[in-house]
Amino acid sequence: MPLKFITGEPALLISRSLVIADLHLGAEHDYRAAGIMMPSRTQDMQASIESLLRKTKASRLIIIGDVKHRVPGTSFQEEKEVPTFLSKLAHKTSVEVVPGNHDGGLARLSPDVVMRPSEGTMLGGFWLCHGHAWPPAEALKAEAIIIGHNHSQVEFCDRLGKVWREKVWVRTELKRKPMSAHYKKLPKKLPGLILMPAFNPLVGGWAVNKPNDEGELVGGLGPITKCADIGHALAYMLDGTFLGEVGGLNSAHKPR
Repeated sequence: MPLKFITGEPALLISRSLVIADLHLGAEHDYRAAGIMMPSRTQDMQASIESLLRKTKASRLIIIGDVKHRVPGTSFQEEKEVPTFLSKLAHKTSVEVVPGNHDGGLARLSPDVVMRPSEGTMLGGFWLCHGHAWPPAEALKAEAIIIGHNHSQVEFCDRLGKVWREKVWVRTELKRKPMSAHYKKLPKKLPGLILMPAFNPLVGGWAVNKPNDEGELVGGLGPITKCADIGHALAYMLDGTFLGEVGGLNSAHKPR
């Protein structure tokens, strides 16, 4: 089944299935609790998704984790907005969710949505999961494992020292040694790994080109990400601009 990255959007298409990740509905509740007054963007994201469904002519929407934001528990904003958000989308198309680590209690808020196992699901030769836990051995049969969770970004710094980040797609390979420490048997060819940027424009992310204190590029959180060859990973901006290998993209931050 063909995979297509949608230019300008943190979304991809597998056949006629639109795939997105990390909506974090209700994140504004935590911003307000921290003293940052911010209106809800839930309706804006719903409109964006509906526009993408029309643009791509997708017949199914798959969200690979973190539909809601609060963890643990559910905020008042999520109780109010998440059921309406999902119900309205479910009246436009079939909606499926692969739960992420922020999605505790989501099934109660989404009676019109198909809840897939949190371990993930296979779609057209690609394994879709959130990325916060190990995928099952079945995922090793895939052409690539596609995850969210890390809200992948690249950090830039200009000559004047201004630092900013941009959302990116990351494609890389998995390393056999760390994978073999978890899986009893590995196939001759391991699947690739694709990191999805977050759909919510308000949430931060993991700068894949920012080294840790030991000077290593880790690439993000989650066990499968730690098995990735991030230094040789390929990064692409949402508009399709190819940035090259992550290891060659200098970050403004240096290890101590």
